[in-house]
Amino acid sequence: MSYLIYGAYGYTGQLIAQRAVEEGHEPVLAGRDEEALETMASSLGLPFEVVSLKAPGRLQAVLNDAEAVVHCAGPFVRTTGPMAAACLETGTHYLDITGEIPVFEALADRGAAAERRDVMLLPGIGFDVVPTDCLARSLAEEGGSATTLELAVYGSGGISKGTLKSVIEHADVGGRVRRQGALVEVPLGWSTRTVDFGDRTRTVVSIPWGDLVTAHHSTGIPNITVYVALPPIGRLAFRMGEYLKGLLGWPPLKTLLQRGVDRWMDNPSSEARRNGRTRVWASVREDTGERRTARLTGPEAYTFTARTAVEAAGRVMEGTAPPGFQTPSTAFGASFVADIEGVEWE
Repeated sequence: MSYLIYGAYGYTGQLIAQRAVEEGHEPVLAGRDEEALETMASSLGLPFEVVSLKAPGRLQAVLNDAEAVVHCAGPFVRTTGPMAAACLETGTHYLDITGEIPVFEALADRGAAAERRDVMLLPGIGFDVVPTDCLARSLAEEGGSATTLELAVYGSGGISKGTLKSVIEHADVGGRVRRQGALVEVPLGWSTRTVDFGDRTRTVVSIPWGDLVTAHHSTGIPNITVYVALPPIGRLAFRMGEYLKGLLGWPPLKTLLQRGVDRWMDNPSSEARRNGRTRVWASVREDTGERRTARLTGPEAYTFTARTAVEAAGRVMEGTAPPGFQTPSTAFGASFVADIEGVEWE
């Protein structure tokens, strides 16, 4: 058996498929667009299946022949439900590259059902949230009584159409932090601080990153804040977004903005991916007041995602797939990210 890459002709799906071939894998490409699949499959020498998430019977038939699926079709808040349901029916391990908090929560709620079916549900197997999750768990394991976790990310290289469309999908949600174990709504960009990423100190602003679910699951730490490094104009846009939440939640406007992304925006070029880098910082505070900090650098975010997704799929094919809801570090250990090409860990 092999694994399926669903949404393989999307920007990140293509990078994952190309990486899989480079690593000697033979995944099956899948999605709704027959023409795009046929062209891509021909160029990579891979089989393909045309299947819609709106056809559960057909989807289950395709998944019956797959050990696992790497789900790449977003926005995941719309697509994860039918794919995860089909995986539970067919006993297929589920992996995706989401960064959307509602998706992490929904899959965590299915954890008990997945354990009964001996199925792994592993969302966030890309730059969201592999490096942050692994750093968080590594620091937590060094002590055991950490009460506060802070994470910060920085990336250069650009943003894909799919990522920006997901941002638009959730633009009306606002900010989130975890306090005393509970997810708490806060204004978007409510907190700023400076972080030493190793190469330089940057100003970062709080964001509703997936680790508010995943790192809490991985570490049990009750207080978590995640930040992203942004230039002044980006921080201003965050603050303005808080006042425009009502308007941004209007479905016709969301659709219009997402169509505009498809029409007017370009995905990051191969040169941008080659030249881009990511940096991640993590810090925990123990109940004694002691602090511990770690940092890592890695490839550009979409290249990072392709490498981690293929590495994860390969480990599943080798038999590493603990059942139930998992995070990258609970499935493969806190050192998982250190095994990814191009990653340097301090």
